[in-house]
Amino acid sequence: MTSPSPLWRRLLGFTLLPAIAAVSPLLVLPIVSRIAGPDGWASAIAGESIGTFAAIAIAYGWTTVGPALVSIARDDPHRGRLYRDAFIVRLLTAAVVLPIMAIVCAWVASPGFQWLAVLMGLQGALIAMSFTWFAVGVGDPRSIMIYDAIPRLLVAVVAAVLIAQVGVVELYPLGGIAVTLIGTTIYTWRLLKRYPSDWPRVSELPGLFRLGAPVALNDAALGAYSSVPTPLVNVTSPGAAAAGFASADKMLKLGQFLPLTLANALQSWTGEVHGPPRARRVRWAFTAHAVFGVLGWLVLGLFGPWVSGLLFGADAAATSAVCFALGLAFAMYSTRTSMTRHLLFPTGQTRAVMTATLVATAIGVPTMIGLTIGMGPIGAALGYALTETIATVLLARRSVRGLHRIEAEVPV
Repeated sequence: MTSPSPLWRRLLGFTLLPAIAAVSPLLVLPIVSRIAGPDGWASAIAGESIGTFAAIAIAYGWTTVGPALVSIARDDPHRGRLYRDAFIVRLLTAAVVLPIMAIVCAWVASPGFQWLAVLMGLQGALIAMSFTWFAVGVGDPRSIMIYDAIPRLLVAVVAAVLIAQVGVVELYPLGGIAVTLIGTTIYTWRLLKRYPSDWPRVSELPGLFRLGAPVALNDAALGAYSSVPTPLVNVTSPGAAAAGFASADKMLKLGQFLPLTLANALQSWTGEVHGPPRARRVRWAFTAHAVFGVLGWLVLGLFGPWVSGLLFGADAAATSAVCFALGLAFAMYSTRTSMTRHLLFPTGQTRAVMTATLVATAIGVPTMIGLTIGMGPIGAALGYALTETIATVLLARRSVRGLHRIEAEVPV
């Protein structure tokens, strides 16, 4: 494992460089939205939302808790075994999840856009097989840049040019699928040689699935309420309204990448010390994420309608009310990301996180459905924001108590 790098270098590597991958869709999605039209655009984002939920199921908790486990692993063979365990669990889960995902994507899509929805779903789902969670755990942003961020940017540019010329919008998800599969294959081949270890035996697989179940269930609940709004609006609202909500949801999802990269940058930094120094670093991480969340709320609420119209066209522009509500959801998401990644998961409070997420989902999803039926897209946005707020509030008190316990530890 590489020696710890300065905080500024981690922030640069895990925030600026991966942001390339987050921004790259903006090179091609405006073209996709205009060529596909409102129905095609809404179907594409609905398929992507379903694929995101499928990715959460396939990941089986590894992309959430995996970086923390790798960062505190005792040695390289242990890290190699963690990667092998995660690879097998995710591969087996994908074999079950992907066919179901394809059927659901085709069902929610508007007529004529079934394949686009399925491919968008597959592109989102296969992210769960990516190597990036392990690179985060070992503090290796360079591999993310070489095998993921830069190829994703280049493919987006090529796809934008080709789609503009031939009008085949399916080229965009096909390119993303290729980047994930090729980059992960190369990285995995190199990693298996660098981190030699044993593969899990068949008899160990049930134990691996039981061990990851709490985090997987938490992520599934979180994914349920974050993936429901766009498909729900797509089947209950007319094309223009659904397209506007899809644009707002897409901006939200692109924005959520930034708190994740900030959390990745601070992951090993918060975990490499103990006692009061660790508590100070975790508190600093909490503050940074909260401030970042409020700024994102303001940006999305104030500028979201204008930006969505500029990027995705006037027919797919989001409303101010929807952007403001989803901005609140972003602020809660950013704050909770630091709570779970930097404190609760590393200190073994997985079940507490799972309970909070399940309670929020049990309240939020029915509310979301009822508000969407009664109020349309703004109802879906308000229900989503409510769900994020409940999950965050339920974890706030436990996070404060966790900080106090860390402060009482003796530094080693």
